[in-house]
Amino acid sequence: MNLKQLQYFQTIAELEHYTRAAEKLYVSQSTLSHAIQELETELNVKLFTRNGRNVKLTKYGKLFLPYVQKTLESLETGISTLQEYINPNSGTVTLSGFPSLAQFLPDLIVRYLSETNRVGVRFQFSQDSFYVIQDHLLSGKMDLAFATWIEDPRVEHVKLGTHPLVLLVPYTHRLARRESVSLKELDQEPFIDFDSTSQLHYQNREMFESLNIHPNILVETPQDIVMYGLVAANHGVAITPYPLGGAPYNIKILPISDNILQRDLYLMWCKDRYIPPAAEYFRDFIIRSGKVFDQFRARNGPSLV
Repeated sequence: MNLKQLQYFQTIAELEHYTRAAEKLYVSQSTLSHAIQELETELNVKLFTRNGRNVKLTKYGKLFLPYVQKTLESLETGISTLQEYINPNSGTVTLSGFPSLAQFLPDLIVRYLSETNRVGVRFQFSQDSFYVIQDHLLSGKMDLAFATWIEDPRVEHVKLGTHPLVLLVPYTHRLARRESVSLKELDQEPFIDFDSTSQLHYQNREMFESLNIHPNILVETPQDIVMYGLVAANHGVAITPYPLGGAPYNIKILPISDNILQRDLYLMWCKDRYIPPAAEYFRDFIIRSGKVFDQFRARNGPSLV
């Protein structure tokens, strides 16, 4: 049994005439008859019966027809969905990035649609922590990733800019009057940290160990916004990427004076995996545009450090 036989069967059932069905399908009547004979032989059942010049479905043909229709309709939907997905002007781009990029990525998407006029392209954007993003990119669940560098030979990358790390304190905190702060001042300080799914969790541990300080870690979370709420409620302080939406309510943002690791951001994709045209066009637009994250920071003025 093959697709052509099912299409022929459905058309004959609809028109109840071999000659008209052959004309509609652009095949010879003998080809059509032979295909139906093969199908009936395979199924070991008679699907049509002659009625003068016309044909009618047998009771077995009537039983079989709804399943054929459902199968062909499902296949057509699948083909349509696939074609829509890979169309560079109306396809879908799946991407993942840090929650701290919640203001940047929508801005980048709007910029792309505005400058290329590919307004039919759809974006599926998930916010995840580093190790989740890494898994999704390497497994093919995502076309593109916006994160710190994933060190894997399968991953290609281009630098987008640098996202500074800052200390968040409530306005009532003793450090809130300062213009900057050293991490050494956080020894035994109540601290809100990223959890173990986040790269910053381990980076913070290394920094604290190198400075021989021991903040009092009260809560761990993968979400920047949860940190904002806890700091604002005077539950502790936190080191986070600079909030791109500006200072959250009741929070003072303090630059860190210590010489800590740079938090460079990259656009990444797997070089050995298929990338749909829509995602490929978006990737190439970003590469042509340069360090788009630094450009975003510059456009958003002096509120960014």
